Amino acid sequence: MSKAAGDAVHVPVMLNEVVQALGAAEGGMFLDCTFGGGGHTKGLLDANPNNMVVALDRDSRAIERGRRWAGRYGERLELIHSPFSGAAQAVSLHVFDGILADLGMSTDQLMEGRGFSFADQEALDMRMDESEGQTAADFVNSAPEREIFLALAEGGVGKNARAIARTLVFHRPFKSAIELADAIKGSQLGKRRVSKVHPATVVFQALRMRINNELGEIERLMESAPAVVKPGGKLAIITFHSVEDQAVANRMRKWESAGSYPANWRGNRAEKRIGRVVNRKAIVPTEEEISRNPASRSARLRVFQFESNL
Repeated sequence: MSKAAGDAVHVPVMLNEVVQALGAAEGGMFLDCTFGGGGHTKGLLDANPNNMVVALDRDSRAIERGRRWAGRYGERLELIHSPFSGAAQAVSLHVFDGILADLGMSTDQLMEGRGFSFADQEALDMRMDESEGQTAADFVNSAPEREIFLALAEGGVGKNARAIARTLVFHRPFKSAIELADAIKGSQLGKRRVSKVHPATVVFQALRMRINNELGEIERLMESAPAVVKPGGKLAIITFHSVEDQAVANRMRKWESAGSYPANWRGNRAEKRIGRVVNRKAIVPTEEEISRNPASRSARLRVFQFESNL
């Protein structure tokens, strides 16, 4: 059974590391691209009494929750309903000292009965923006097996993607997330799996990524970020999935290495280096944080510092 919005208490992942990485204690203007439960936004605002934050979220429920307490920060906090792909237009009047994107789910979203949690008995939705797009139920109940397979493979399910796609087609239609999870768990594939992690975990992540075009949204965020960051400003991104982490890491490395060519390079040299990767290896939660918040265990934080705007 889902809980009412506001009953959940979302714990922001690696809050201290984010505040430090963005230099929030020194003061500035920040963009939180994934407002969610508002934990990181509050942390950025509280780090310095002069800080200002523009916070975006494609989930209108997240924005509604935030407006209940946003007033305490007055004009220092602006909330905007927008996906990554609309970020550049939404913040066209601002340039930022730092940008944050936490690509994980908020506790509120998991407890609202929207199909994100394995235990949801309500409709299998999974849309971040409930006003548009195809639901997860529409997709798994009607898409051809090959299309489901491709979604799972692109979402990191791995060598089992084809067998799981076949399982979903065999057991459909599904009305709820718990039905979907049970079908995966009850399959022969699921029975052979020995792990503390629910066998449907990666499948659910892959479907959520497909329904919300999350990889495409990450790409659009990283395309627009350099244009709205001040020289010397930083971009910090927290991922929870290897596919997302690889996409972020590859783009940051490209930003840093562009313009570096072998002496005998004869190709075009149109691109230029625009900054540096701050942390060579992803920053991970401490053991203490993982013990307090097990949901943080797969989090990876990567930080890039821009030298100049595009």
